[in-house]
Amino acid sequence: MHFQSTKSIKVFILLIFALIMSQGFCFGITFAGSPHPIQNFKESKILEKGEYASFIPEGDIRRFAGETLYYDIDFMIFSQAAKAKISFFEENHKYKSLLTVETQGFVGFITSYVKHVYEATFEVVNNGKRLRTLKFDREVTVGDGKERIVHALDHTSLLHYMFFYQNKNMINQLKKPLPPGHQDDVLGAFYNIRNAVYGEVEKGQTFEIPTFWTKFADDKDEVKQPKPMLVRILTDEERKQIDQKEDGGNLTNSKLLVKMLVPSDLYETKNGELYYWASNHLIPTESIYKDFILFGDLHIKFVKREFRPNGNP
Repeated sequence: MHFQSTKSIKVFILLIFALIMSQGFCFGITFAGSPHPIQNFKESKILEKGEYASFIPEGDIRRFAGETLYYDIDFMIFSQAAKAKISFFEENHKYKSLLTVETQGFVGFITSYVKHVYEATFEVVNNGKRLRTLKFDREVTVGDGKERIVHALDHTSLLHYMFFYQNKNMINQLKKPLPPGHQDDVLGAFYNIRNAVYGEVEKGQTFEIPTFWTKFADDKDEVKQPKPMLVRILTDEERKQIDQKEDGGNLTNSKLLVKMLVPSDLYETKNGELYYWASNHLIPTESIYKDFILFGDLHIKFVKREFRPNGNP
């Protein structure tokens, strides 16, 4: 009799466990009754930090739609002084990327909660392989003040428009010829690199990517043409020197080290120099932004990747 009772209890426990597990998988696919899936199990399964199950080295670039990468930012003695996230998504039949960076906690308080927001709008070209920038919007908020600059690139008339705002008031606007070929912003370049648009991402490779200043103009209101963005995937020997100098590349899945030179006015750094260590799946796992104005070097660490198919960030 005791044996039968124990057996019944075990069966009951197994049934409860099965019920909980089945509910758990349901919650993993949908969230709070949302009509859009929030997690695709295959997509979100992390193999190692910075890796994901559906990775392919190149293909249709729209496969990134729904991805959001999260980061913590340290500087000086302050850990998690700021947070950042970068997303790629579809909205109104256009593809967009949104990068937000904002200080928090004590550092947020003493910096009046600085917030940088960058949004780029793209068209997809080259049979779905490449992003081409149509619009780039940069907004910086410090306390109650806002500075905003909007770039509109018209690839039909080959004109580049710039609109400058202080708070909500437009204070200047410029127009200049758009050089032939592609002029990529840094967000578009990030996804193009991950899709091997400029070439295979291998150690020793160097890419030059034509771009535009984000905010600089001279006294004659003629926008200066910056040097191309420089992307260098360092060799093992080059990496050794930077790893030691910057005390980076310590994560187990930091497989590649990439050096970039971007227009210095983009993130308000001294010369636009940054390094990032990337996983085999080309997700930055650590980054160092050199000589960020007022802050010095910023150390950025990957937190997680989320994938929300067809969803906005």
